[in-house]
Amino acid sequence: MRKSMVLKWLAVLGFLACVFLGGMSFTSATKSSGEVEWNGSQLSSMEVNGKPYVSAEELAQATGSELHKESHHYTVSSRLDRIIRKGVIRVGTTGDYKPFTFYNKETNKFEGYDIEAAELMAKDLGVKVKFVKTSWPTLMNDLLDDKFDIAVGGISRNTERQKTAQLTSPYMNEGKAPLIRAVDKEKYTSLQAIDQPGVTIGVNPGGTNQKFVDANIKQAKVVVVENNLEIPHMVAEGKVDVMITDSTEAMYYASRDQRLYAALTDNTFTKSQKGYLIPRGDSVFENWVNLWMDEMELQGEFNRLKDKYIYNK
Repeated sequence: MRKSMVLKWLAVLGFLACVFLGGMSFTSATKSSGEVEWNGSQLSSMEVNGKPYVSAEELAQATGSELHKESHHYTVSSRLDRIIRKGVIRVGTTGDYKPFTFYNKETNKFEGYDIEAAELMAKDLGVKVKFVKTSWPTLMNDLLDDKFDIAVGGISRNTERQKTAQLTSPYMNEGKAPLIRAVDKEKYTSLQAIDQPGVTIGVNPGGTNQKFVDANIKQAKVVVVENNLEIPHMVAEGKVDVMITDSTEAMYYASRDQRLYAALTDNTFTKSQKGYLIPRGDSVFENWVNLWMDEMELQGEFNRLKDKYIYNK
């Protein structure tokens, strides 16, 4: 009994010695050191003996992953694992960019090339798909806020988007081209012919169409139209003269309205590619999506979707 008490006191004295001599520091172990940025997300940290630490749980949440604990061993899994475990993949899309994505108010469902592709992706994952409405101005922030796992719908691959997110492999090559009225196809044969004081151009805000117009149109009048779906009809009805957009969208509308003509699609103003947008920092999820896209190309599924949604075959 006496020996036991002596051992307890020795343990207490040793503990106090560590505290006073600097071997342990409760002050530094509980001192907040501010925030740590991870792929655009702000994570809170704690300073322990002069070094900042972030909780594994918060790290997992920021990466859209799952945290598993087994016998004091923590594992942060891929977003892919979380999708499979929950049985659903969340797909962000704008719903305003035919032929890639369109929200049909009559059926309350999304339709289009990339919508069907996303449904096929979910099927191959063995999960359900949940479409999440977003917009072009808020697309990146919504992705970073983990509102969805992947964004689809005619997203152009560019270095600006790659700064804050991860773009997948491309599934389509295209470029900016003018959608005009068929009666004007001999009139608007170049960008110079379009950029004239008497011409009115319709453009949607927040995307690559507006960036191209802002950078290249100096004389023509530019009208910003919030709903991208309205602009082709405005061209057909003479409310605007030109819509500069991706060549695939121009061909889509021209194939469905004889009043319209997709000009310069063989010699587009720019060269670009379509891809899907995912959070960066998760190579497991990225590799799966890219391999799935390779399989879609090999099996002819992307060509089938082009014939159905772009060429109206």
